[in-house]
Amino acid sequence: MTSFAELLRLHRHAARLTLEQLAAASGVSARTLSDMERGRSTGPQHRTVTALADALALDGNARKQLGELAREGRLRDHGTRSSGLCELPRSVDDFTGRAAELAWTNRVVQANASLITGPAGLGKTTLAVRAAHALRPDFPDGVFFLDLYGMSAQPISAGDALAQLLRAFGGADRFAPQDVAARASLYRSLLQDRRVLIVLDNAGSEEQLRPLLTDGGNSRVLATSRRLLAGLEGVHRLSLGPLPPAEAVVLLTGILGERGPSESGPAIVELAKLCGGLPLALRIVGNRLVSRPGWTAADLAARLSNEERRLDQLRAGDLKIANAFGVSYEQLREVGRRVFRRLSSVPGKDFDASIAAVVGDTSLEEAWEVLDELVDLGLLQEGPSGRYHFHDLVRLFARDRLQDEPAAGLDEITDSVSSWPLRMATTAGRRLVPADGLPDRSFLDEAAR
Repeated sequence: MTSFAELLRLHRHAARLTLEQLAAASGVSARTLSDMERGRSTGPQHRTVTALADALALDGNARKQLGELAREGRLRDHGTRSSGLCELPRSVDDFTGRAAELAWTNRVVQANASLITGPAGLGKTTLAVRAAHALRPDFPDGVFFLDLYGMSAQPISAGDALAQLLRAFGGADRFAPQDVAARASLYRSLLQDRRVLIVLDNAGSEEQLRPLLTDGGNSRVLATSRRLLAGLEGVHRLSLGPLPPAEAVVLLTGILGERGPSESGPAIVELAKLCGGLPLALRIVGNRLVSRPGWTAADLAARLSNEERRLDQLRAGDLKIANAFGVSYEQLREVGRRVFRRLSSVPGKDFDASIAAVVGDTSLEEAWEVLDELVDLGLLQEGPSGRYHFHDLVRLFARDRLQDEPAAGLDEITDSVSSWPLRMATTAGRRLVPADGLPDRSFLDEAAR
């Protein structure tokens, strides 16, 4: 029986067209046509077959036969596809709020690549999965999901990720070259004639994610990352923040729904406040209450009110808020870890680079670099005028990491922070303030010593 590849080649030769001429006439790339004629792509989509039939001026039985062979190829590809490979996870039933963010995800169909960034515990994956389920009708050729494990000790390499996706597309990894660039080229060529959505969760770097992005066509990528990945160009971005208080209460109430209407009122509001708007913390609190019918929301709120024990209480089974923060902490250089944990001892709501230099026992230039790294990982939030601050739960985690400091070092940190204003005033008194009224960096470095 004649195969799709053989029939396509016969019709092209009969029309006296080269691959390049057929590509120009049909809008299907020459690389994709070559894959079809060599049997690498045996089941092109219906719209692709229609474009080829039009370009080859096929009608009647010839057009019908080409379409039927393509359909049979698609069925064979579906049969050889690994069950469950790169399948989209289910969406949580009690998803709440994020109306503006969901509106943003509706524009994913318009951009080649979209990226959701934010600190640990904010629900980036949950939002991406929710959006992907809602967008399924726009991607008739499939929605795929791949966790890149970007924050783990062994993230998936770009080459391995490409191999997994090619396999999910229907066994195309059998023809995948070893070279990552060539493998990425094959990946993009296959996507040219498909309309698929690829959700890439937990990307760790630009180098890991860039080869997985689409290059035009109708397929789209939706990625998540704790890092900002500022080196990626032409990406549709969303920076995710904590839930507003009202939405946090609604989410927690929804999780507790099966406990009945008794779990409402001030205790729920207090619990939501203690969770700082982090969906992961809210889910942990809700799961603990649901799994312990004898507890009340007021009981758990009382436990969480103790700052020294709050992180220990924010755990349910294998869910633990401190573990989520710990993954980001492990990504830091040693100087970054030192500055991060020591900043938790600084009084007040925020601080600047000069304070970071003092507590971290480092130069002002190094302090700026460390602060940028902490912001990039979502361990600090950047405010106006060069000021930085912790999320309340992240500060508690940083304070807990002070156990990594030697005992004598804790006293030195306290002394450095408490004496900082006096040293600043003394240093300023020794030097004339420049005409613009702003101290230069050498002044700040001298004060930090």
